[in-house]
Amino acid sequence: MKIELIIAVVSLFFTIIFNLASLAFFAGVLSSNQKHQKETLEDLKVDFKEHFKRLEDKQDKHNCLIERMVHVEDSTKSAHKRIDGIVGVNKC
Repeated sequence: MKIELIIAVVSLFFTIIFNLASLAFFAGVLSSNQKHQKETLEDLKVDFKEHFKRLEDKQDKHNCLIERMVHVEDSTKSAHKRIDGIVGVNKC
């Protein structure tokens, strides 16, 4: 009877050790996955910021073009008025 008790205790001991080793292994895998996901998110964040910056630059160029076109339109209107004034003076 004593040998059966020793075998049971040794089995319990090895079971506990095996479970702790499995727990440590899966904790390491989980930690590694979390680190990888954080690195991936940081890379995506950097890529997003770069893409967003490029879009802002394109928008700034577009806004500058619109401002220049408004100035050109005003200048064209003024030139047309002066031309009409000169043509009107010649008719008289």
